Amino acid sequence: MVSWGYAFQRGLIIWLWTILWDIVGIIVAFVISGGSVFALFLNPSEGLTGGAVLGVIAGAIIGSLIAAIGSYATIVKIILDSQHSS
Repeated sequence: MVSWGYAFQRGLIIWLWTILWDIVGIIVAFVISGGSVFALFLNPSEGLTGGAVLGVIAGAIIGSLIAAIGSYATIVKIILDSQHSS
């Protein structure tokens, strides 16, 4: 049986990696959108053009997928590493 200390230690590692994957996903979403979201924050009265909206949507979808898949991959890696080390 795994101790609570060990479980919380692994949980902390997964949480930190999840934050990192979220940051990577946000960066990718920003790059794909071509900075449209940033431009919208600077000048909200102009709005977004049709192409910029598609870029923001594509960036959000791909960034979310990267963050989610990276987080799940981290969970699998931590679990398998824990099994092999014991």
